Amino acid sequence: MLQFPVFVKSKDSGDVNSYQSVGDMQRKMERIDIENEEYEAWDVTGLPLKLSVHESKQWLGLQPAKDAQPRELASAIIEFALRQNVPIDASRLFAGGFPAALAQIISGIQVQRQTQSWWQRFKGHF
Repeated sequence: MLQFPVFVKSKDSGDVNSYQSVGDMQRKMERIDIENEEYEAWDVTGLPLKLSVHESKQWLGLQPAKDAQPRELASAIIEFALRQNVPIDASRLFAGGFPAALAQIISGIQVQRQTQSWWQRFKGHF
């Protein structure tokens, strides 16, 4: 059985985000991207998830795809940190601290952005 938070990696950018509920995911993700398999997803234990679209009010479906693979999720989070030039304690990840590790990365990204000039922040959007 899957457990929240759910971690979602965007295949095109490599960004990793966490979601506390299916409703949260539905508000921030688009159906077409789910249909086009633009994401990889795991629950908090590293269980890979298959995302699907249904024709109902709760249009987003989450099903376990295979046995837990915490190393896959850890690798996705480490790659995200490296792309963002944010240091990360990999030992925390392999101990199952995925939420804390991702929060550490996001905090590091915010600190970096605060130290950038307005011009650097502007260029970062392109």
